Formats: sequence, C-alpha cells, structure tokens
Amino acid sequence: KLPYWTDGVVVVINNNKNFDKLGVVGKTPRGMIAYKFPAEQATTVVEEVNWQVGRTGAITPVATLRPTAIGGTIVTHATLHNLDEIHRLDLKMGDTVILEKAGDVIPKVVRVLSNLRTGKEKIIHPPVKCPVCNSILKHREGEVAIYCTNKNCFAQEKEKIIHFVSKKAFNIDGLGESIVEQLLNAGLITTAADLFTLKQGDLESLDRFAEKSAQNLISAIQKSKTVSLPRFIYALGIRNVGEQTAADLAKYFTSIEKLQNASLENLTSILHVGPTVAKSIFQWFNDNSNITFLDKLKKAGVIVKSIGRKNQGKL
Repeated sequence: KLPYWTDGVVVVINNNKNFDKLGVVGKTPRGMIAYKFPAEQATTVVEEVNWQVGRTGAITPVATLRPTAIGGTIVTHATLHNLDEIHRLDLKMGDTVILEKAGDVIPKVVRVLSNLRTGKEKIIHPPVKCPVCNSILKHREGEVAIYCTNKNCFAQEKEKIIHFVSKKAFNIDGLGESIVEQLLNAGLITTAADLFTLKQGDLESLDRFAEKSAQNLISAIQKSKTVSLPRFIYALGIRNVGEQTAADLAKYFTSIEKLQNASLENLTSILHVGPTVAKSIFQWFNDNSNITFLDKLKKAGVIVKSIGRKNQGKL
C-alpha cells in the first residue's frame, strides 16, 4: 500500500551492542539482512551475441536482445558473463529467453525456452582472436574467461582509462567514454597518465569541443590531480582489487610508496586479502610498464594523499 516503489525490506537487529558485536564482513554488517521481492521477468529473443574486451583483457559475451520493457526500462542488452554460462543455459542465437533484472537493475538471461526453437537458431562460438586488436586469445589456468594476450590492446587501454576517471576513482567530471575514445584515436593520449599533460589547444581540435568546453575539461582534470590513497589504488584497476580492498590496503600501508615496496608475504597477511588478490597486487607493482605509468603520474603532478595512522584510544 506504500505510495512509492520499493524492492524489498531490510530487517535490522534493534540493539546497538549486539549489532556491533556481530561485526562487519567487507561492507556488509552481519546485524542486518535484506529480503528482496522476486525480480520482474519478461520474455524476449537473443538476436546476436557480441564479445567485449574489458580492462583486464577478459572477453565477455554480451547478448543483443529484441527490445523489451522490464522493471520500468526498455532493455536491449544483457551480459552472458562467460562461455560456461552460455553452455549452462544451453543458449543459441535466435533463442527465446526469460529475462529478469538482478537486484532490479542489471538485466540477466535466466532461462532458455528451448521448446520454442524453430531450427534456425545458431550455436554461439567463442572468438579465437581479440575482436578489437586481432591478437590471440588464451585461457588462464584455473579460470573460465578467455583473455586478449596483447597488453597494448586499444580496447583494454580505453577501459582502463574509463575506470581510472570514473566516479569512485579520480572522478574527472565531463570525461566520458566517447571523449576518451576521441583522445586515444587522435593520439593525444596512450595511457591515463597523459590526461594530466593535455592542454586546452589539444582539445579544441576535437569534435564537439569549443573553447569553453575544452577549458572546463582541462580545469576538471587539473582539479583531480590531488587524490586520496584509497581512490588512487582503486583507479589503478589492479585485477581483483575493488573499492573495499583498496580501502583496506590504504589503511594498512598508509602511502603508495609502502604499498609499491610490499612483499608477497606482507600482502597476504592483511585481513580480507587472500593469496590470489595478494599475487595480483604484487605482480602489478612489479610490472615494468606499471612502474613507468606510476612515474609518469608523479611527473605529471599527481599527488596521492597518504593516510595518517589513527591513535588507538577510547575515542
């Protein structure tokens, strides 16, 4: 009977002492639980499957769907995650599928209605080469995803830069995907570090850039030069390092220099950082191209604010 849309109910322990005693896992307090309403579902057709390249080089299948209304929006795309998911669903191009929005936000293919097949459906074959740079694709040991082997792949670099400037990272206002693509295509940048050396005149030669819009973007880039340590670590796009792990690393090491020089054993000893995450962090900071990237950021005037250790006491 509520006069507004809700997606469920949260039940909370109504006692602060017990709530605190139960503790927190990552960002999730144990003293509360969310009960969600069943997700709204719709039926549609998978018209095509394209393969997208992410910032880590992982190739992800994305379904192009016959436009369908669900949860208040028109949906035309849904991620299929990986080849194992395609096999699990027994999905073919042309299949009629049941779609739902996970958490009322992300479209997801739940089930294939195989009884509606006409015989014209096509098997989905994974690519052998990167759809962007044409490099060989490989499986990594113990992983389902396939990866582009070219470290300089245009698509990977574009995704890395988009992640770097995103809201939870450097938060550069006005620097969206299309502008990043324009800057890369024009050869004005090759990595995110080059953003900080851009001049107003560089931008004025690009499409849809006048003097004022170029000035505003340069101003936003310069304003973002001073960044907190957790945001900086997150912006680097290290594999398996999300927002929470970035915050944990910042709290433990307090400066980027200490994190850079950390041993594998040191990283593994941190709460919530397991062997896989520790290995990705260690490898990232010991890769020559990443060391050069960090030096370029420093020379460009990027300042990473260190975290002071908190005094232990009653308050």
